[in-house]
Amino acid sequence: MNTAIIKFNVLILLSFSLLACGNVKDEKMGLDERLAEYGYRPGENITQLQSYRITDWTYLDSQHLMFSNGISEHYLISLKNRCSGLSSTDTVLFETRNNVLTKFDEVIVPASGVPTHCSIESISRLTPAE
Repeated sequence: MNTAIIKFNVLILLSFSLLACGNVKDEKMGLDERLAEYGYRPGENITQLQSYRITDWTYLDSQHLMFSNGISEHYLISLKNRCSGLSSTDTVLFETRNNVLTKFDEVIVPASGVPTHCSIESISRLTPAE
């Protein structure tokens, strides 16, 4: 077998191994550490968020995401269970009642076929880390 092909295959294998190690490290990082990387810490839990508008959202882990509402307020959504597909989607939707987001609502991850519905456990206002 050609040594150039063997070297190339070993290089590819090592690259994938390093990527996998990076993902393991990220999964072991705690929620507070992840939020701190973005300059936030958890604040007060809120019961509802009226007339919310999502301008940006960020995947934190399979049970947490944060979003901003366009007027420099940031919120943490904690889900009851792991939400499959959350890490690989560009879009999330919220299923709410009367345009009021509560812990009784759901995050929906659109997918080809059947979308994933993930129940919200809590909503917290995020405060800037100092």
